[in-house]
Amino acid sequence: MHGLVLAGVRRIEHRTDLPDPTIVEATDAIVAVSRAGLCGSDLHPFEGREAVRFGVVAGHEAVGEVVAAGAEVRRVRAGDRVLVPFTTSCGTCPECRRSLTARCRRGALFGYGPADEPEVPALGGGQAELVRVPLADGTLVPAPQGLTDVEALLLTDNLPTGWYAAERAAITPGDPVAVVGLGAVGLCAVVAAGHMGAGTILAVDPVDGRRARAAGLGAATAHPDAACAAAHDLLAGGAAAVIESAGTPAAQRLASRLARPGATLSMIAVQTGQRFGFTPVEAYDANLTVRVGRAPVRSLLDRLLPLVTSGRLAVPSAAVVTHPAVPLADGPATYAHFAAREPGMVKAVFAPSR
Repeated sequence: MHGLVLAGVRRIEHRTDLPDPTIVEATDAIVAVSRAGLCGSDLHPFEGREAVRFGVVAGHEAVGEVVAAGAEVRRVRAGDRVLVPFTTSCGTCPECRRSLTARCRRGALFGYGPADEPEVPALGGGQAELVRVPLADGTLVPAPQGLTDVEALLLTDNLPTGWYAAERAAITPGDPVAVVGLGAVGLCAVVAAGHMGAGTILAVDPVDGRRARAAGLGAATAHPDAACAAAHDLLAGGAAAVIESAGTPAAQRLASRLARPGATLSMIAVQTGQRFGFTPVEAYDANLTVRVGRAPVRSLLDRLLPLVTSGRLAVPSAAVVTHPAVPLADGPATYAHFAAREPGMVKAVFAPSR
């Protein structure tokens, strides 16, 4: 099997000799991957900001076709086109029943193995020709007809995550909103905030091209250096809801400064630092509500898919995906370009072939 393996810090290898994944548990399925995403959170282990086990197939976003299913799998079968949310989930534990599927007690993150627990099996990721999906009945979701693979891929992580960030920010119609960080999730959060009736949306990023994409989605934009002045002028002194989707202390500090007193700050980016970029004193003095954590994509899809299939919510693939069909062989170079934040690149999508 061909696939991309994280071999070390800043070392992605395109391998052509990987073993095909097989059914291990009766609740497993095997999916032939048609598209796999390169996500901003993939850069954390790539750049050495998050300790992981090396030698594991990378990637946590995939869409494809079921090619095999275990004897206890009931909800999907060979030939079904499916979304693969970025974490597995059983659907029955207390967390799953509370719709917190991203924290399933039996769940696992695709493309990840804990660095300090070698006895815990790693779960291979989606940046390969095939991926094993444990807990298939609780994890896999039929892909809506009429969506391209690239559109479907955004439903496995970025669009539900951006939606969750906006929903958690407690946006009410007319609220001024700020979004800090305009990668794939930030751009999807702009779309979600607009769908929820936000007033002016101020989208902030240092990269010109990303700000232009947010402007195309209806947002006002600002460079981080000018964001506070823009918030004062455009948002009547500050945002009622702020979404932080960059994950750096500098972005967190800026996000807190854009918030008006009593605002909600929704931090959706994967966190790798040991401290927030603002202090408890600053949060207290602003009566700031801070909400943080991983999006429960699987449970969110139950609510989002009807919006998408009815046409009430468009998947913003044109605004988000800049590289829609990258061969796996180009994976090492693509990771390097993405890590360098090169102009013109927001989201790359791999197109495995078999």
